Formats: sequence, structure tokens, C-alpha cells
Amino acid sequence: MRVVIASDALAGLEPAASSEVIARAFAERGVSVAVVPLAATGRALREGIATSAPDHVVAAPSTSEDLGDLLRGDPARLVLDLTAIRVDDLGRGALVGADPAAELAEIARRWRARELVALVPDDQVGQEFTGLNGFASTQLRSEGADLTAVLAADAEAGRWAALLGIDPAPGAGAARGLGLLVQGAGGTVTDPLSFLVDRFGLAATIAQADLVVTGAESLDFHALGGPVVKRVAAMASEALRPVIAVVGRNFVSARELRLGGFETAYPLVPGGSEENPTPERLAEVAAHVARTWQW
Repeated sequence: MRVVIASDALAGLEPAASSEVIARAFAERGVSVAVVPLAATGRALREGIATSAPDHVVAAPSTSEDLGDLLRGDPARLVLDLTAIRVDDLGRGALVGADPAAELAEIARRWRARELVALVPDDQVGQEFTGLNGFASTQLRSEGADLTAVLAADAEAGRWAALLGIDPAPGAGAARGLGLLVQGAGGTVTDPLSFLVDRFGLAATIAQADLVVTGAESLDFHALGGPVVKRVAAMASEALRPVIAVVGRNFVSARELRLGGFETAYPLVPGGSEENPTPERLAEVAAHVARTWQW
């Protein structure tokens, strides 16, 4: 029997650690186990990149200036974690020369033989730079900006793209406009899970599995455990492989679980309990799951 385990953070453990606890329960019963540490943000994401792409330099700039320093650097393969960055200058601070277009063109020339990838939230991968679907009309509006501010920001974005001589492609509006600089430098814009799934070869691994196990702190019908759980469940369903979830708390009925693609879910504590899920409890439930799902 072959089991793929890709859990998000669970029972106070990072994704890789919680996946290992579940994996141990199956391995102790002689099951062949593949652990795939997935994450969408933070330290866990950077650790996942380091595991799946050890030849890549990973950096999480906090300002436009930081981004500029990284773009002018010389690593052969660079992954920019832009999932948490917040800038208000369209990345202007990244280009320090008197002629931003010429500077960006030189940066692009230097990246031609190298790999540059920017990771952004999955709902921003196709973000337009301007217009009704531009980042000003969507991101700024969702943050409470009034119509006057949104229109002004959109117009300024248009001027900035024209100054750089770039025809923005989908994704240019990601990370509040930093996607444009990444594209101008010759890089690609994608989301963290797509990057990790590709680097780990997860689709092929799931296709060879008999069972897929994922997990999260909480499972409810709205969030369905979050991006990791939803991605794993979708991939298992596409490969026609059964998928189950081990979760801190479950608020989803059996019918709703089936609609979400799950066979079932195993909570560590009842939904309404004030008890906190613990690693010890995770190990106990994982042992029960391993005994139940074995053939």
C-alpha cells in the first residue's frame, strides 16, 4: 500500500512536522509513505522551497528597495516570496537610476540565462495591472479606498507601465504592482502551492498512491481547511484517488465532506470543545487512521 501525506499546520506543528507524525503511524504498519510538505505562506513555505528546490535562493523582500537589491543580485535561481510584502509605490524604489526603463532593461538582460520566480497569493496570479480588474480596482477597493483614490492609483499605474515601456500581462498587478517589475525583469509570477506541487512532482506521486491524507487545524464548509487542503483534495479527486483529512476540529457534515472530495475527516477534538489539539493527540488519531485505512 502506498500513501501520500501532505498536511498543513496541525496541532501546533508546522506542515512538515504534522505530516511526519501522520506518516510515522502508517510507516509503523509497514505502509510505503511519501511526505510532501506544502505551505502557502511564511517560514513553512520557505522551508518547503528549500526542500523541493535546494539549488534555488529564497528571499522575502519587505520593501521595494529590498526587491531592487535582489533583482540586481547574481544567483542562478531566485525565488521571491512576495506573499506578505506590502508596498505603496508600485515598486519604484526598486529602480534607483535616473532612467528606470533602461535600468529594468539591463536587469532583464542579466536574468536571461537565469531563473527568476515570484510567488504571490493564488488569487493574484492573474491580477491585471490596470482597469476594472486591475490591482487598484480590486485590492485597494477591498481595503476601503474610495473611488477617487482608486482612479488616481489606476492612472498612476498606467503611467508607470508606460514609463517602463512594458505592456502588462496578467499577473503584473500581483503584490500591489510588483508583478510588473518581475515580468519586466524576465521572471514569472505564480502561487506558492503551484510552485511546490511542480517541484515535488506531486501529481505523479498522487497518481501512484492508494490513499492521500491531508490535514489542517480546522475544517469548515467555507474555507474547507485552507489552500493546502483544497489543493491536495482537488489533485486526489482528479487522479481518482481517495483522500481523507486529519484535522484539529471538524465542522463539516459527511455530505459536505463528499461534496468537497473527501471520503471522511478525523478530528482531534470535538468542534465545540475548548480543549486544544496536541501533537500527542495527533499521534493517537493518526494511529487509528492508519489501522482503519490499510489493505
